[in-house]
Amino acid sequence: MGSRPGSGVRERGSGARFWLGMLFGTAFLVLLWTSVDMAAVGALLTRASLPPVLVALLAYGVDFVLRAWRFRMLLDPAGRRVPFGPSVAPFVASFGISDILPFRLGDVFRVYWFHRRFSLPVGQVLGAMVVERVLDLVSILMVAGLALFLVDAALPTEIIAQFRLVLAVAAGASLLVLFSPRAIEAVAGWAERAFRSKLVALIAETARSVAQAVRGIGSPRRILGMVLLSFALWLLESLVMLGAWVSLGGGMGDWLKPLVAFAFSTLGTLVPALPGHFGSYEVFGLLSYRAVGVEAEQATATILLAHLLLWLPTGLFALGWLTATRRQSPLQALKPF
Repeated sequence: MGSRPGSGVRERGSGARFWLGMLFGTAFLVLLWTSVDMAAVGALLTRASLPPVLVALLAYGVDFVLRAWRFRMLLDPAGRRVPFGPSVAPFVASFGISDILPFRLGDVFRVYWFHRRFSLPVGQVLGAMVVERVLDLVSILMVAGLALFLVDAALPTEIIAQFRLVLAVAAGASLLVLFSPRAIEAVAGWAERAFRSKLVALIAETARSVAQAVRGIGSPRRILGMVLLSFALWLLESLVMLGAWVSLGGGMGDWLKPLVAFAFSTLGTLVPALPGHFGSYEVFGLLSYRAVGVEAEQATATILLAHLLLWLPTGLFALGWLTATRRQSPLQALKPF
């Protein structure tokens, strides 16, 4: 099979990220295992209460349905080419695939499926996915900023101030991307003229697709609505961490502590780790809980339970849905399109 332009560069980049993820993820888990009394963590987990876990799973399910609706709106704001119902299951399954397999194969699957099922250009699907990621980055930064603003942490004031500045700059840059499609196209055109290579041309084409996806959302008011919706979705997903916290004996009055841990463990997934973000999620979550005064064993048990609630449902759903839809082999769906 012939390679596509820039595929060799992308494959090397994916391979490097995979091995970095294996290295960092394993190191993080070893660090966790050797720095915490895992017997005490196991004892805490055996005493987990079921009702808060069920509430957390319900919130997570609603969160994913709303995320699927948001993605469909990014793909097809008018709702003429992508019906909502048939798009929910493959959307959720794509996350499960990425949680089980390396190389973000769930993203490959999602592009492939929406391209083939609805005859959408690959660039259009990619553009919608990039805008989705920018919305998520802006929103989780907003959640982290809110948590830092509200929490009375044991961290020095200077560190808290620096965290807030970094979060504000990153959120501002991401919002600039969302509100400036013309700027994206201008930068893409300049890069294409200045660096004449196949890889830069491919990146420029993707950037134009992102600009088109942003423009497709509509007016700045609608873009702001998408940002606020995304912020609400991350607050809804944070209920998974809160549910794990309450299930293991944490008080509802301390709800800010799991919110801080949720925000920074989620940001920690930007660091390469094992499939499913195992390693980075646990370590960043543990550090966040310790910063707000939670004991290491309680923090670790809560993080492990929350991560299980976030990882297992999508993974099982992906396996079940791919097995049930035998009209198209799962392996075929993951091949390059």
